[in-house]
Amino acid sequence: MPRLTLLIALAALLTGCSLLAPTPPYQNPKLSVDKRTEDLLQRMTDDEKLDLLSGAGWMDTRANTRLGIPAIHMADGPLGIRTWAIPGEPDTPATPKSVPATAFPAGIAMAATWNPDLVTQEGRTLGQEALALGRDQLLGPTVNIQRTPLWGRNFEGYGEDPWLTSRMAVAYISGLQEQGVIATVKHFAANNQEYRRNTVNVLVDERTLEEIYLPAFQAAVEEAGVWSVMSSYNKLNGDWAAQNPHLLTEILRSKWGFKGFVVSDWASTHATAESLNAGLDLEMPGASTMPMLRQFFNTFPGGNPGFDGGYLTKDKLRPLLASGKVSKQALDDGVRRILRAMFAIGLFDRTRTTGGKVDTPEQRALARKAAAQGIVLLKNDDAALPIRKEVIHTIAVLGPNADANPSGGGGSSQVTPGLNPKPIDAIRERAGADFKVEYARGGPEAIALAKRADLALVFAGNNADIEAEMFDRKTLDLPEGQADLIAAVAKVNKHTIVVLHDGAPVTMSPWLDKVQSVLNAWFPGEEGAHAVADILFGDVNPSGKLPVTFPKRIEDAAAFGHYPGVNDQVSYDEGIYVGYRHFDKNNIEPLFPFGHGLSYTTFEYSGLRIYPQTPRYGQLVQIMLKVKNTGSRDGAEVVQVYLHDTKPGLDRPVKQLKAFRRVELRAGESQDVELTLDQKSLSFYDPLVHQWAALPGVFDVLVGSSSKDIRLKGGFELFE
Repeated sequence: MPRLTLLIALAALLTGCSLLAPTPPYQNPKLSVDKRTEDLLQRMTDDEKLDLLSGAGWMDTRANTRLGIPAIHMADGPLGIRTWAIPGEPDTPATPKSVPATAFPAGIAMAATWNPDLVTQEGRTLGQEALALGRDQLLGPTVNIQRTPLWGRNFEGYGEDPWLTSRMAVAYISGLQEQGVIATVKHFAANNQEYRRNTVNVLVDERTLEEIYLPAFQAAVEEAGVWSVMSSYNKLNGDWAAQNPHLLTEILRSKWGFKGFVVSDWASTHATAESLNAGLDLEMPGASTMPMLRQFFNTFPGGNPGFDGGYLTKDKLRPLLASGKVSKQALDDGVRRILRAMFAIGLFDRTRTTGGKVDTPEQRALARKAAAQGIVLLKNDDAALPIRKEVIHTIAVLGPNADANPSGGGGSSQVTPGLNPKPIDAIRERAGADFKVEYARGGPEAIALAKRADLALVFAGNNADIEAEMFDRKTLDLPEGQADLIAAVAKVNKHTIVVLHDGAPVTMSPWLDKVQSVLNAWFPGEEGAHAVADILFGDVNPSGKLPVTFPKRIEDAAAFGHYPGVNDQVSYDEGIYVGYRHFDKNNIEPLFPFGHGLSYTTFEYSGLRIYPQTPRYGQLVQIMLKVKNTGSRDGAEVVQVYLHDTKPGLDRPVKQLKAFRRVELRAGESQDVELTLDQKSLSFYDPLVHQWAALPGVFDVLVGSSSKDIRLKGGFELFE
């Protein structure tokens, strides 16, 4: 060995330095995300970049061994971790190997809590479980607005109101991403029906899009810093969502400043150059699994018309790059956005491990707490609930859903829970020796049981076969025979209570006035049965509030007559008048209004103060009041603030939710509540200038316990 080489080797040995090449900058976690991204991008060949734009399989992107780029392992969501296969094993959509995980309540149930802090805790738990199962990205949350109560995926979303949906979305994403897991807000945009979702062209005007269907996505980007957005299957105003430059470039990136990557819904692409040039960054799944995906979709009634995919593959992109139909800039931009998200979430800097704790007692306890807070007490005549052993001794538990726990709806959000107790078992467990509990599913046996019991509990509603991805509901009616069962039970037992499982409104008019109480438990997750028992027996005071309006009949819903469209084209002719906005405008009495939910205690509102009374543009408006629990039980109230523009320059809804606060109060306790309105709260979208605007004028402030139960009124005047 030459003397100089020997001296260098000896010096390296003594100083502990390596003779290997220095660590490249992109592997240095001390550098900024952008510096690491640019350094790695410059080291990649065009072929390596092209490899990054399409999946390697059903739920994975391609890894790059030469440069140490890990694969992104994804999992379905948003109600829990739905893994189609164990990492490292083959995955197919037709034969999923779903690993048990905590099944949280449906999104609509989480929205019914009106508790963003709780949703943040849910997001954190989902992040922890995703990492424990070797997953880096969760395909959730779903933030599409409930336009029609018939949409099959209503249970996944957060209801009909863009403000409430935005608050839930920001909370979910923040909790999930702080754990180092990429959130994927979906489906962008105007995916509000499953019927012909792969081919339908949604026609919606600019103002309606901006005020109703985009705010939750905008909040996800601007407030929560979401790292992935999933494009939807449908067309929007003539262009497929996955190749829609107005959506993916003009709105998402230019207006909102989105820095992450857009992933297609599974096989929602229809072209190569058009998709990449419009701003789609990653096509899923991998081309190798496309035939399996087609086979999987064809198992559904009517197949999957419009199925397509396999466009952002290397073989299809390479000649377009050479010809200039796809620019080098477009390629680099797409890869840059994927890498930036991977660096930002810490994917390059951690060792992936599996086998961590999932569906632990602590995680199940959170699911139970969430389920209980989301349950809505719709009706409670004569204070029939909670069940009291002083007056009730025998309980008849009846109906099909008592012997099953429909924890969630069907489709890609369906989670395999570790535990999933049935309502009848949870009720028996809680009743103990204090009550005699008997069960019958239905028929003359159920009626006879109800006749001799002190109390009849009828469990009714839907399940994952009725509310699911890939198809819409045909009717709001309960499944065949359930309404008749409720009416027959109520006829022989005046103390009849109905517990409903659903993800959207159901018809109740035929039997509602015949029963004492109704609990809407939604699809409450794996701990839903225990949560229902907690509410029924008064261990937890119900505090859920409706995130949707329940119509008396389908004809009263906003989209009736404008859904599902004709010849694969649906026009949102109701415009901004969705949900309670529609009911207010047309003076239609709902079955139960938006924001409604009863309690076992009572609350008093007083002392409304608004400051300043004459705000200028850009000045915050403070809403202050006092809420007192005037009953004998501890409980929680959701204070809701609605605004009414008295002389709008453009047609505006009668009132709109602009702030809310969930308040926990002990019996007899009072609390000062303060809420804030910013200029966006006072604004509408002006299509003439293509931006949000607030005009001078007088605004009424309506503070209440629901959109119809307004307790306090005040106002202020906005000046330029």
